[in-house]
Amino acid sequence: MRKIMFTACLLSIAGCATPHTSDFTHAVPGCQSATASVNNRAVTTLFCIKSIANQPSQYQVRVNDQAVFTGTDYERVKFEKAVKEGIVNGGCNELIEAKEGSTQKPMMLKDLPLELVVSCHIAADAAGNSQPFSKDAACDKVFYKAIMPLLGKVIPVEVARQCTVKMGPQTIFDERFNF
Repeated sequence: MRKIMFTACLLSIAGCATPHTSDFTHAVPGCQSATASVNNRAVTTLFCIKSIANQPSQYQVRVNDQAVFTGTDYERVKFEKAVKEGIVNGGCNELIEAKEGSTQKPMMLKDLPLELVVSCHIAADAAGNSQPFSKDAACDKVFYKAIMPLLGKVIPVEVARQCTVKMGPQTIFDERFNF
């Protein structure tokens, strides 16, 4: 479905802008959509993120053309709203890569604070390099405290956002936005 929508957008001179998404027509990392069946009815989610240099990113989330979230990531993106079809909730987690300040290579896992590694579920590759990790709510509690003393030696770099939307218990959108 997403490929069809993407192809239709490319073929359209006006793009996929609607009155609701016109601010996000040239958004980077962009808009993604997904359609799921909930109680035998199609539910379409449109999730848009517009990254703005040195400012919080802007977000717009629509479910069956009903606005469920419009805002920024000045604080953690998390929302809940009642729509015709039910209760919609969702949010995004940043995917962070810890890089060495001098080389921009991934930090060795052994060089990161244990509290950070455990709370953020940071894994290593076969060579011992740290892998990108999800900065979820549990990670947030220790992230800044653990990283601050290492800033300069360690540079946290956001590489993507993983965004999820649920209607009741059912996931209706789960996509990654790469930065």
